[in-house]
Amino acid sequence: MAETLYRKYRPQCFSDVAEQEHVLRTIQQQLAKNTVAHAYLFSGPRGTGKTTIARLLAKALNCENRKAGESEPCNTCSACTDFASGRFMSCIEIDAASQTGVDNVRDNIIENARFAPSRGSFKVFILDEVHMLSGSSFNALLKTLEEPPAHAIFILATTELHKIPATIASRCQRFEFHRVPPVVMIPRLKKISEAEGFTIEDDVLAQIARLSEGCLRDAESLLGQVLALGEKNVTLAVASLVLPMTNIAVVTDIVDAVAANDAQTALKIVGTFVADGGSIKHLIEELLEYVRTAMFAAFGDTTMDAYDAKTIERVKAAGSMLGVSRSQMLLDALLSARTRSSLPAIPQIPLEIAILDACEKKTTIVSAPVVAHSAPKPSVSTPSVPPSRIVEEPATPDEPIRYDFAPIQQMESVAADQSVGSAEAPIFPLEEIVNKWERCIAIIAEDNVALPLVLRGAIPAKVEGSVVTLSCAYAFHADALKEAKAKKLVEDAIEKILQQRVSIVSVYVPVKETSDAVTDFVSQLGGSLT
Repeated sequence: MAETLYRKYRPQCFSDVAEQEHVLRTIQQQLAKNTVAHAYLFSGPRGTGKTTIARLLAKALNCENRKAGESEPCNTCSACTDFASGRFMSCIEIDAASQTGVDNVRDNIIENARFAPSRGSFKVFILDEVHMLSGSSFNALLKTLEEPPAHAIFILATTELHKIPATIASRCQRFEFHRVPPVVMIPRLKKISEAEGFTIEDDVLAQIARLSEGCLRDAESLLGQVLALGEKNVTLAVASLVLPMTNIAVVTDIVDAVAANDAQTALKIVGTFVADGGSIKHLIEELLEYVRTAMFAAFGDTTMDAYDAKTIERVKAAGSMLGVSRSQMLLDALLSARTRSSLPAIPQIPLEIAILDACEKKTTIVSAPVVAHSAPKPSVSTPSVPPSRIVEEPATPDEPIRYDFAPIQQMESVAADQSVGSAEAPIFPLEEIVNKWERCIAIIAEDNVALPLVLRGAIPAKVEGSVVTLSCAYAFHADALKEAKAKKLVEDAIEKILQQRVSIVSVYVPVKETSDAVTDFVSQLGGSLT
């Protein structure tokens, strides 16, 4: 059976390890000065070299020819060759994911650590995916990890550092591994392909680096699939037979159209893409990555190693046209599209809404609408029944029915006494914040659990200048929104969604009057409220 590339080309010395310079320098210094710690905790994304460096450390500690002041294993002595073939008995690798119980820890680690190594100077225990151990197993390991025998060294590796108990982490030297950037990954992939006797286009290597998401092991696995095609000169067309298709051409065209505020062209591109059998889910993900890169390009960031030279020029141009603010708003719209569901027959609806929203944003920012009336409306005793307000998301069953037909005219009468004078031009239309109100509440819910319950009993009723008036059905809701902390949370959420800094004012509209307005409206339709 052929050996996979990531095993065949696994580094045999520290100098061959890609990236992780902060880890390598520390460990090599400790080896050279003979100050190696008794326990290490390696954490970080998969495929970034945690197990590889752990094995190199174990090999260097037991190398028979390594001299004082040196850190690299010789790779020629019997201990090093046994390491390479997996026959060195004093290095014990344990898969914590399959041996989670306390009995396994007691038998395989605690009891085993008491005995001196049968060969070499140190007995090294490498615990992979250590976060999978049970709580009892961690507790049983504490004492041994804190005061191990002089010949025992523990190396814990995990992809989920937050699951490691603090009592375990505090007994180890911790190292955080980083994702391997394309600028480091691509030369390594090219070197491997040349060693295998293949020539691969740079565009193919760049695509592999982008698909691997910083995981070198995944990149080498993808490279192995490409080389398995048997073509000595691998082009992008050949590689597309096994690599997931990239939609970069469609992505660049859509973003260019949105940057030019040409919604019609962008929607046509999306429609053609879906008609050709493209995946909207993957398209949105690539759009998010591309627009994020364009946003950083607008900041002046030139780190775009994941794209080829031609695409980089288009990214820079898109970033210049969109700017930071519009890029951020487009990202927000795409994130909403990714979480929305749609009809199976029309999967592109959420993306189409995001495109329209992003194109409309430009018009909103350039020219804010002007309020038609210039004088405040007089207060009346019996408000007229307002038309129904259509919101973007349907009301949930637990919402009172009064919020579907907001008594805006009545609210304006109540608020007239508080704000007498000429009305200022709103910084955005009232309909915009009404449609985005649920998204504002969702953002607030991330920081405060109770406040969204209050906000669901309040609705945006008026926008004057940068002041947003909220109509509250209950007096204690209005009072709660006047508190400084709650007021700031709401204002920050509105700014994040609408990209405008506002000040909120909460107004109490009695429940009885609101209910009467709804009752009158429903009765005109021939119905009744029970």
